[in-house]
Amino acid sequence: MLLRIRHILLSFLLITAVFAVYICTWQAPFFFDDDGNIVHNDYIRIEKISYDTLSYVWNAPHLNKNRKIAYLSFALNYLWGGYDVFSYHLVNIIIHSFCGLLIALFFFQTLNTGWLRERYGQSAFGLSWGAALIWAIHPIQINAVTYIVQRMTSLSVLFSLLTMTLWMAGRNRWHDRRRYLAVLCWIFGIISWIAGLLSKENIVVIPLLILAHEFFLLKRGEFFNLKWQWTAISGIVVIILIFLYMGAAPWKSILAGYAKRDFTLSERLLTQTRVLWHYISLFYIPIADRFSILYEYPVSRGLFLPVSTATSLMAWIGVGIVSWLYRKRLPIFAWMSAWFLIAHLVESTIIPLEIIFEHRMYLPSIGLALGSVMLISEVSYIRKPAFQGMLLCCVLIISGAATYTRNMDFKDEVTLYRAELAKYPDSQKIKMNLALALNDAGNIAEGGKILEDMVKKHSDDIFILHSWYDFLIRIQNDAQGAEPVYRHIAELLGQDKYHPYKDAISLQLLADFFFKQGQYERTLFFVEKLLKTHRHRSTLWFLEGLCYAKLEDWSRAKQSFEAAWKINSSDAAVLYWYAISLITMEEHDKGCNLLETASHNATAHLPAQLSREALKKYCSGKK
Repeated sequence: MLLRIRHILLSFLLITAVFAVYICTWQAPFFFDDDGNIVHNDYIRIEKISYDTLSYVWNAPHLNKNRKIAYLSFALNYLWGGYDVFSYHLVNIIIHSFCGLLIALFFFQTLNTGWLRERYGQSAFGLSWGAALIWAIHPIQINAVTYIVQRMTSLSVLFSLLTMTLWMAGRNRWHDRRRYLAVLCWIFGIISWIAGLLSKENIVVIPLLILAHEFFLLKRGEFFNLKWQWTAISGIVVIILIFLYMGAAPWKSILAGYAKRDFTLSERLLTQTRVLWHYISLFYIPIADRFSILYEYPVSRGLFLPVSTATSLMAWIGVGIVSWLYRKRLPIFAWMSAWFLIAHLVESTIIPLEIIFEHRMYLPSIGLALGSVMLISEVSYIRKPAFQGMLLCCVLIISGAATYTRNMDFKDEVTLYRAELAKYPDSQKIKMNLALALNDAGNIAEGGKILEDMVKKHSDDIFILHSWYDFLIRIQNDAQGAEPVYRHIAELLGQDKYHPYKDAISLQLLADFFFKQGQYERTLFFVEKLLKTHRHRSTLWFLEGLCYAKLEDWSRAKQSFEAAWKINSSDAAVLYWYAISLITMEEHDKGCNLLETASHNATAHLPAQLSREALKKYCSGKK
């Protein structure tokens, strides 16, 4: 009874601590990928909870199509408060708090199992809660909590932790010969893992983490006690899921992804040897100014470019050798190393992602937290409870202060970009973001000056030119001054002097702008450039079709709408316009059938209404 009360009290302490260090983020605005995934994502805008609306969100073609549960959570947030950021931050902080509670439970289960119980049983409560508190308020978690869209990360880890606690519960019940309860725990654990995969794919490695937890920590590296068929099963499950997510030819998909990057596969792998050590340094030296969200991390162009690449690689090889050879004598160190590396397998190896993001430490840092606490507790003069309590308080105060201080940078865009620019003063990307934020905040003089200076230094950069064009048109209302900028952009595109992936957003924004201005020929110019490398995007085909429809070239419009329909046959707007183009080209039956389908769409109200009106007008006898 006393132990249960202590757990309840520590639960309140953890939740209170988390809210205390994140209380300054309530009004932190949407940033970066929040726009495409939330703010400009029409598919999460629901007005009620029903099977139709939730099914619509579930099946919609979001930017990250496999993360369906995360998008459902965004849709429910939108239903609750629209785009009021408070509700989004509140949910993120609650998810993070529950992750901390599950970590404490998982650690407590672990330390009360087998040899660990004999060695750490009396201190299991303090060690597990201490590690959970350190993890929960550490500034390395900020990007996964304060950066709203990274709910995908925290939500997937929440389900992963539930999976692992259920696995441990089932494991204990199996050894107690309560087999039915054990199987029930494992079934719910698998369901939870699947839910995690539908939040973010990186937790595909959970079977391997369970295996490492069993082998390195619970069994202390003993082969005899580990049934190796589970190794094969775990590996096969992971491989099957990779094929499911990346298609039948994952290697081809991976190499295609590197065509969009300014680094190669080998360069990324070499760079990650340094990045992983940087992550570890952030965990153990949590100074607020060391954390960033817009890294300008130098890529390793060779084994000795820079030299730290070779030393980092050798250090990891050394960690691997020591962990394996001393897995029985140093089981905690071996387990920490295995957990950290396995948790980084998806995002820090061959997948063509950005080089570095701190939210990738959300899962790996769990192992560092418990392992560090356990190793420190082994030091003889730290074993006294009073000293351990004082040390823990010092660590929590340092981490909590760093987290609160770093979170203050997120209060608005200008503050964030100024803080980032102080770390990377030569970054074009950060300077541009700062200029745009200043302009949006009304500080046009400073924002415009930054843009003007950047145009002078980088006169052939499409992104910079587009931002300057937008500044002249939208803020300065200087259409005459903007026209030469447009001509220069068109000239560069005509000579193929642009990056088809890096500059895609600029081209899309220019296409959207000219379409709204009724300049359909210019819109088509940008759309056709985009379609050379983005033929899978239904929105581009749809925009092209609208342009041709406005120009009354219905034959070309029909071809474009058909291409959009083949990619996304459930979009009511696509159905409506494709139907209208078919009817105009005298293919009434097919057009009327499409209008009938679009008219029953329960979420896209305007296209559905237009479809019903078109049915009455063009399709006699249909309602």
